[in-house]
Amino acid sequence: MKRYTDILVDFVVALKYKDLPSCVIEQTKLFIADYYAASIAGYRVNKQFNKVVMSIIKEDSGTEQASILFEKKKYPVTNAAFMNAVYAHGADMDDGNRKSAGHIGAHVISSVFALGEKLGVTWKDIIVAINVGYEFFNRIAGAAQPGLYNRGFHSTGIAGAMACGAACAKLMGLDRCGVYNSVSLAAIQSSGLIIIDESGQRCKPINPANAARIGVLSALMAERGLLSSQNPLESKKGWFHAFTDHVDETILLGGLGVDFTICESYLKLYPTCRHTHCCIDSILKIRERMGDKKTFLPDIIEKIEVNIYPSAIKSAGIIRNPRSQEEAKFSIYYAIAVAFNNGDFSIEDLQVERIDSVINDLLAKIELVPDPLMEDRACGIRGSRIKVVLCDGEIFEETILIPKGEGIGSLDWNNLRVKMYACSYGVISEKMSNLLINRCMGIDVDEPFGSIMLFFDKDLRLLGYKDQQDC
Repeated sequence: MKRYTDILVDFVVALKYKDLPSCVIEQTKLFIADYYAASIAGYRVNKQFNKVVMSIIKEDSGTEQASILFEKKKYPVTNAAFMNAVYAHGADMDDGNRKSAGHIGAHVISSVFALGEKLGVTWKDIIVAINVGYEFFNRIAGAAQPGLYNRGFHSTGIAGAMACGAACAKLMGLDRCGVYNSVSLAAIQSSGLIIIDESGQRCKPINPANAARIGVLSALMAERGLLSSQNPLESKKGWFHAFTDHVDETILLGGLGVDFTICESYLKLYPTCRHTHCCIDSILKIRERMGDKKTFLPDIIEKIEVNIYPSAIKSAGIIRNPRSQEEAKFSIYYAIAVAFNNGDFSIEDLQVERIDSVINDLLAKIELVPDPLMEDRACGIRGSRIKVVLCDGEIFEETILIPKGEGIGSLDWNNLRVKMYACSYGVISEKMSNLLINRCMGIDVDEPFGSIMLFFDKDLRLLGYKDQQDC
């Protein structure tokens, strides 16, 4: 039995800031900026869920230890980590990773920010801990796929708990025993079902939120000497045995300490399930090639054939006519129809009450075709091929094998500036949006971290700030 837990824990304990290449540090700053953009979007979009959860958090206010986005008072560190993760995943604009098939920043950054505020650490400590979390998540979740997904589990929550447990233990400076027990404590609490992409989508943020809370709690318990199970990953009663039939050791251990997986993770341009993004990219290219003909949509369209990998259809190919913004995030049909008609897919497009006859006609013309060739883990393929057949027989076809936003250099600070403005519109001013990007770009790693609200000083917090009910 290979001791996977020992190998990963040894990596966590040994990792130092000087071990991170400059490109990894810059990528981490970019992902921090994206975390803010996604969180503000989640604060803005998922209002009903946010309101319910925040009301419960306020009822259990407890010791003031850490900040929650847009709240003036502080809350217990576990509650702050939980609520900020709710916001970060609320609009489905947060980062993710193709191999691990889940989101990372929503829980890892939320837990690290909350605990970091309580501890009074530097940005250097924050950046190291974040990368510990990304490594742990992407490697264990990636190694467990596709079995983890096929068994009905959501890697964001299932692997997120351990990732946050490792990241928080690193941030606290725990010794090897402490890191091991934090990871083990998180492993035995791992949870999250993927049923939330089928129905009840607005509750999806509870999985990363629970992972963030578990991670903080596990590190705090480990710090106080609590001993947990041995071999939590590799035991016959352990994490891998519970969630998959096969462990991909290349993904789990390959390049550990050399290749940092935050550099192969993606940032999102659209507020929808990642499975829809290759389709949006494809249809936008077709729309551009059609020129003036797109003016006559949908009358000139006979059909739209979409070849896409089966797991995408399983997750986002069930709902043709979404009845809510939550369902709209998980509809390949809707994503294609809206992007084809509008030339983009924005947060405003989640308002399904705005669906008109043009969108409805396009929805009826879309056919999804399961195509295993559109997914190849070894070759890095996860895409779609769209064929638009016109009534006069003309055909427009486009294939996208990897959607935009994946890997280092795929999106830059200018892209993030545009995304920040789109995500924060109506919540903070354009001036504040630009300042937030500038401050993330200019993070001084030797400076104290402060809190998640560090970039929102008193004047800026009042500038453009609106109550959630008015957003």
